[in-house]
Amino acid sequence: MSRAVLLDLAAGLLVAAAAAAAVMHVRAGESGGLRAEVRHVLGASEVAAQGVDAGSLAKAAAVPRAFYGKRLEPRASVVLQGAGQSDGVSFAAYSDAVKPARPLLSMNYVDLHDDLPGFFAREKAELAKYPELIVPQIGLAMNEGDAKRNYAQEVADGVDDAQLKALCAGLKSLDRPVFLRVGYEFNGPWNGYEPRAYVAAFRHVVEAVRGCGLENVAMVWDWAADQELDAERGGAAASGADARRDRFYPGDAWVDWWGINLFSKESLTAASTQAFLADAEKHGFPVMIGESTPLHFNVADGQRAVDGWFAPYFGLMRRSKGIKAFCYIDWDWSAFPQWKDWGDARIEKNAVVLGYYRGQVGAPLFAGAMGKAETLKLLRVK
Repeated sequence: MSRAVLLDLAAGLLVAAAAAAAVMHVRAGESGGLRAEVRHVLGASEVAAQGVDAGSLAKAAAVPRAFYGKRLEPRASVVLQGAGQSDGVSFAAYSDAVKPARPLLSMNYVDLHDDLPGFFAREKAELAKYPELIVPQIGLAMNEGDAKRNYAQEVADGVDDAQLKALCAGLKSLDRPVFLRVGYEFNGPWNGYEPRAYVAAFRHVVEAVRGCGLENVAMVWDWAADQELDAERGGAAASGADARRDRFYPGDAWVDWWGINLFSKESLTAASTQAFLADAEKHGFPVMIGESTPLHFNVADGQRAVDGWFAPYFGLMRRSKGIKAFCYIDWDWSAFPQWKDWGDARIEKNAVVLGYYRGQVGAPLFAGAMGKAETLKLLRVK
């Protein structure tokens, strides 16, 4: 994004200012997760004026992970590795490509109006194929795949309570922890959500899940970073990014993780991405990269794809102490007419990309699939 490129030129001047400002942000016992530590980032409003240099990201060293004590959050200093999406074929191909560091999380999607018993039966059967305890990361939609048919207000009003009961039954049938991204990409116009109805629906879904005793289902509030960039390209003020996002926030009491979706190379370095991470830290929440893929890159380009997307992508994770999970979409997007210019993201199709990727997820920072006892211990499941 041109704004980020221009800001990169000023990055050297900002380093000294950031270091000086950090000492002014000590919060003794402050609520929202800061506790008595010194913030190593500026406040969200200052962060929104910056952005990050892609080259710096690519070279970033790994920092220890923060621990916020949230549901299914590892106390260990690790990032949960995940992949998908939706089909067992792509997950299996990815798993085979990165072994022995196979993914711990498996991505899937369902609409609340779908055949939920059928969906969960298929999901359970797919998960059972693996000897490790694979943890589902499920995106829950409330729009039947069409922004004009979004029914968040009906969910909030209790119209779909029977479906929520079926959702609870399905989640329980999986007999394992689950990450649930309720109304994922809430800010995407393709989903059609309106802030007030979305917040009410999110809270109602949480009430339903908690009400049926599912304590090992973590609720993820999931934001699309590229949509914010699209809004700014369309004339929206960059300074208003936080306000646009916060209109959809259900509140700390209703959320377990914050989620961010990263597709374009610009989203990796954007000021709004940095502001999101800073706000998650301020509120005291771990961050999951709920969806990610190298938009407009082809793995066939080898080193160009590594330098242009994969290196800053993993660098962002290494340098961000709050990022504690990621999910990668291992798809050939060009096979779909509506996404034909998105590129082929299948890491297993290029030796250079695969070699780099395996080197990253094989590092101690990343946690892959493991046995049931080890997984439950990692996620602090009682």
